[in-house]
Amino acid sequence: MRTFARPCVTLLFVLAVLVSVPGCATPAQIPAPAPATERVAQVELINLSDCDWRVAVALPDGRVTRALLLPARETSRVELPGGDYEITQTALNGIAGAGATRHFPARLDSGESYRWRLATLLAAPTGNAP
Repeated sequence: MRTFARPCVTLLFVLAVLVSVPGCATPAQIPAPAPATERVAQVELINLSDCDWRVAVALPDGRVTRALLLPARETSRVELPGGDYEITQTALNGIAGAGATRHFPARLDSGESYRWRLATLLAAPTGNAP
């Protein structure tokens, strides 16, 4: 009988250890999907000037993904998927000629926040003669 009792005690001890070890008796944890704010870049456009701006955000192949009009002294927020973009910003009043438009590439990373200030020293306040 002694030989039979010893394996039972050993087996019960091994089972008790296996049940008490984390991960052995519990199902594997499945990671939750990332919140939407981590999958997009958040961009805040702040117009510090007295002129209106048109801002177009396009993919490198030229397809416009977002176009917006930003009135004088207004702020707008947009969310864009992370990636490479071509941005064109145009001052709509107060500036004439080539200086009114600026075109540049930008890299926006998912999960990041960006603050983009639009300002010019060349614009006359809206409603005033140049």
